[in-house]
Amino acid sequence: MTRQASGVTNRRAPAAPLSDTLAPPTRHRPPVPAEASSGAAGGAHGDTRSHPPAGGVSGLPRRNSGAGEPGLTVGELLRRPQIWGFVVTTASVEFCRGALFIALLPAYLPQRMGVSVAGVGLVIAAQYLADTLFKIPTGWLVDRLGPWRTLLPFLTLAALAVYLLPRAHTLLPLVLLALLFGLGTSANWPAVLAGSVHISGLASRASATSITFLAWLAAGGIGPVLISFLMGRGYALPLLLLAVVVTAGPAAALLGSSGLLRSPLDPDWSPRPRGRAETRDAAAALRENLGRAAWLIPGMYVQMLALGMLMPVLVPFARQVLHLSQPQYGLILLGGGAVTVLCLVPMGRVVDRFGSKAPLVAGFLLAGAAVLLVARGNAVPDLLWRVGLLGLSYALILPAWNGLTVGQIAEDRRGLLLGVFMAIEGIGETTGPVVGGWLYTHMGFRVPFEATALVLFAMAAFYLVVPARSFRARQGDPVAR
Repeated sequence: MTRQASGVTNRRAPAAPLSDTLAPPTRHRPPVPAEASSGAAGGAHGDTRSHPPAGGVSGLPRRNSGAGEPGLTVGELLRRPQIWGFVVTTASVEFCRGALFIALLPAYLPQRMGVSVAGVGLVIAAQYLADTLFKIPTGWLVDRLGPWRTLLPFLTLAALAVYLLPRAHTLLPLVLLALLFGLGTSANWPAVLAGSVHISGLASRASATSITFLAWLAAGGIGPVLISFLMGRGYALPLLLLAVVVTAGPAAALLGSSGLLRSPLDPDWSPRPRGRAETRDAAAALRENLGRAAWLIPGMYVQMLALGMLMPVLVPFARQVLHLSQPQYGLILLGGGAVTVLCLVPMGRVVDRFGSKAPLVAGFLLAGAAVLLVARGNAVPDLLWRVGLLGLSYALILPAWNGLTVGQIAEDRRGLLLGVFMAIEGIGETTGPVVGGWLYTHMGFRVPFEATALVLFAMAAFYLVVPARSFRARQGDPVAR
């Protein structure tokens, strides 16, 4: 998602065995002779140009992922059924996660079960802990089995946790169900990101992942709002709605794993071999890829730490300092989220065309300035445009960051490495609220905002001085941007 231009360079990529296997099928071009290409390293993704892929789908030549050939447009991506399948699984997971852990459980557990606030916090923490810890093994499974065969059993576990929720009446079963839900949802993002980029190719990776992130933002925002509205009429209807929505995830995974969502233009996903040799290869690939992407790892943690510092302070800041009503607070959040949703896909195309470096620097600078402005806002109109700037910065950072990380790792280990990266981000996201809450309580309401802005400015400076060659995609990107 970072450096690949959509037809903006005519330089040819250096010949590399993996470059042909990373990109989606080329449109309107005759097949390349079999002797002109070689299989992927390790045999993980054989070249489908000379041999038909499994399942009887005709092998088509694939677009070189970094040789200046045009990537898939957003319209072309939206005509791929598998992309819509990933949208459905993401929307299902994030709708239920937001509805459960932001809206329903904080009210349902104390009122119906007499669970304390500390107990509610334990349930919520259990879910996020399981989701973070299991991203690494589920990412490894994505590389071995493919995204859909991994998603099906795990999303079924998440659905089972939601189905059993009304039958849990004490704290221990609730914590266990939260762990089960976190285990089930842990497979979604490694599978969705790896699968989307496999279909789109590196040249369109920012656009492809922006589509699924759009589903995340929309569903994650609608879930808590809709469930909060329905809870005014009792808990039976919200629980029923959650059971229906969570079923959509494994249903889409079932269609995907059965091949019903596959387009003839989609590149084949060949499962990796099993055995001890494969485990050794995975460990070696993990060391190699982490070594290549080591310069990104501190940023993964620090960025999420900075954003996490704001999570526990936004509501008390809005109510106690700014004296906003709940409708005003909701309007401001809705405004910022709307800017992100509207700009996310266009910014993804910008990243695909011009690379990740400039959007990352601009996004972090804008985010730091917006956070400082929000901390000094005192009226709803002022806050609306300042939060809008924050939403725009997020729309810049999200596709650029994911494009950068995806481009640094080999395709045949993409699921495993994405799982590792997301686990590191999850640790930062988990520790950030602790730091932010302590700063707010002991040092004043503006200090968490200032600390967050300082980190964001530091990240902008860091990406500014990083050499352009470090932003080059791993396979076949001829231009460092």
